Amino acid sequence: MAKKCVILGGGGFIGSHLAERLLNSGYEVRIFDVKNFSKRNIDGFVEKVEIIEGDFSNPVDMMRALKDVDYVYHLISTTIPSNSVLNPSYDVESNIIPTIHMLQHCTEINVKKIIYISSGGTVYGIPEIVPIPESHSSNPISSYGITKRTIESYFNLYNKLWGLNTCVFRLSNPYGEHQNPRSAQGAIPVFCYKSIHNELIEVWGNGEVVRDYIYIDDVIEILTRCLVIETPELIYNLGSGKGTSLNEILSSIKQNFNPDLGVKYLAGRNFDVPSNVLDISRIKERFDWEPNIDLRTGLTLLYDYFYKCK
Repeated sequence: MAKKCVILGGGGFIGSHLAERLLNSGYEVRIFDVKNFSKRNIDGFVEKVEIIEGDFSNPVDMMRALKDVDYVYHLISTTIPSNSVLNPSYDVESNIIPTIHMLQHCTEINVKKIIYISSGGTVYGIPEIVPIPESHSSNPISSYGITKRTIESYFNLYNKLWGLNTCVFRLSNPYGEHQNPRSAQGAIPVFCYKSIHNELIEVWGNGEVVRDYIYIDDVIEILTRCLVIETPELIYNLGSGKGTSLNEILSSIKQNFNPDLGVKYLAGRNFDVPSNVLDISRIKERFDWEPNIDLRTGLTLLYDYFYKCK
């Protein structure tokens, strides 16, 4: 029988791509997401997956989601960096506590492996060295980063004390099809979308903030392969290993797509780390892998996608 995977948060940007790839790789797929979530991202294969809707914080809903599964992907986050600081207690209550309950249940039902998507952009805080290795100290400057780092620690705890096979990916900044360009998160989709619609782009700070951007197809390749690859290091940076400033992205869009692009610079935000580029040496060695899609190609793919959806 085919192995069964459940993707917690499977209706979103990353989850929908992952679901499709797992289906194409011969796995049975169950998607767990909030009640009445939009099926737009999974329209092309919705009849091929099992869907369970519910509340991540509800143990009964989670028991239904985890029943008879072999592998678990935890992609759920109820906050983003910019709003997590507005209500840290909610961040903890809605993310950490339900995750602990979920880990406990995974231990009891002998799940073969559970994978967590953490945040390579926030768990380290302001880096002392760039690129940032997994061994770098962790001093997050947002509630979002603190929550992600705490969940990582519980994944490690359940691995060490109860033998639960866990794997954590500290993801950089993914971008690609299915990403919501009207969201408060994700510079590249927002910039591309506004460029197509000739809307003014607002940038926090002077545009020199540097981030590590990785195309979604490269992310999904790793997330799929980790089911069949041993991951004894437990924590892996997942990014392109290359840094790009917001101004460089804007310049590329102007040169290649829209020379009349309008940009307005706003005051910087105190929770934005000036530079964050991940050292991906560990994941390259363990997975014998290199990112396949460079930023120029990725921008073109995303721009074409949004243009077709215009």
